[in-house]
Amino acid sequence: MGEIIIDNITIILGITVLLSALVTPLINCFFRKPETVAEADTVEDAERNDPITPKLPKISILLTPHENGRELEQNLPLYLNQDYPEDFEVIVVMWKGDAETEDALKRFEGNQHLYTTYIPDSSRYMSRKKLGITLGVKAAKHEWIMLTDIECKPNSPQWLATMARNCQDDKQLVIGYTAYENETPPYRRFERLHTAMYLIREDQKGTPYRHNGCNLLFRKSMFIDQDGFRGNLKFIRGEYDFLVNKYATKTNTATELHPDSWMTEQMPTEKQWRNKHLFYMESRKHLQRSLSHRLLFNLDQWALHLNYILLLAVLAYSIITQRWILTGATAIALIITTCFRAAIGKKGTNLFGETFSGWQILLFEIGIVWHNIGYLLKYRRADKYDFICHKI
Repeated sequence: MGEIIIDNITIILGITVLLSALVTPLINCFFRKPETVAEADTVEDAERNDPITPKLPKISILLTPHENGRELEQNLPLYLNQDYPEDFEVIVVMWKGDAETEDALKRFEGNQHLYTTYIPDSSRYMSRKKLGITLGVKAAKHEWIMLTDIECKPNSPQWLATMARNCQDDKQLVIGYTAYENETPPYRRFERLHTAMYLIREDQKGTPYRHNGCNLLFRKSMFIDQDGFRGNLKFIRGEYDFLVNKYATKTNTATELHPDSWMTEQMPTEKQWRNKHLFYMESRKHLQRSLSHRLLFNLDQWALHLNYILLLAVLAYSIITQRWILTGATAIALIITTCFRAAIGKKGTNLFGETFSGWQILLFEIGIVWHNIGYLLKYRRADKYDFICHKI
């Protein structure tokens, strides 16, 4: 057995790895938890505890399906049957000639809440999705518009009421949370929540940057007065991102995180998952505050990876030089940092009803940046005209 070495190098490196193991897990989006999630009151509690609770507004729910007959049959009743004390309508804007959507909607003919309209065949050189939203907003008879997708479903009959309780005079937008269904691969569910943690923090602490869900309330007058999607109508996707980025300010946006307000989106296909990332890489070049948004994420990723690199490098060095005390200290530091990160991650993900094992959290955290690099390489090889509706 080698001689036990206790020298300045051992002491300095030992203290360094232990401090790094304790501090870097705190540089973490799951440690910066959002305000009030499980502790939030229900709508009924708020009305009972506060007799002067403002009256809920009338709302238009806006859907723009395309060849989504199965999703319409499954999810449209969840929108039409919301437990909402005020008048609301569900506007479905469909493409001309979309027989699948038309056939599905025939099953709901006569419903008092349902209204349908069409995107004209002559519409070209612009995003059909954004055009559908614009037509739906103009057709809406109510001031507040709830924008969502038919691939999503409300988790509760109180979804609309819970979101709408934030529609105060000084607010223009209300941002809710959307998760993937449980059948979605764990990494994809984790990544979506991981991204949402950064966005929710900006929603609550600063100026909202974008929205990575399908759960957004906004004022019709705001959209119309400021020309809707003008400036980004040619981009095929990014409708939620552009709306929040263009219209949200530090004071005009509310965030609703009560579980009754959550929505669940169906598992994306491989193509949908890939395109979601590639379209965002195009969209973010045209979003304000993109650089400042990515600074915190980059800081977290540098802290995460440099900590592991440091621990593994010191561990290898201590074994090569037979500094066994340093080897023990580094091994302890590695155990501390992994247990600490896993505990913080589990506590943060549990807030949103997600259950990941500690090992999954550790691996998924490391994997995010490498997945992003892969998507960036695919984006750079892609034809940039794939992201717009016409060639310039």
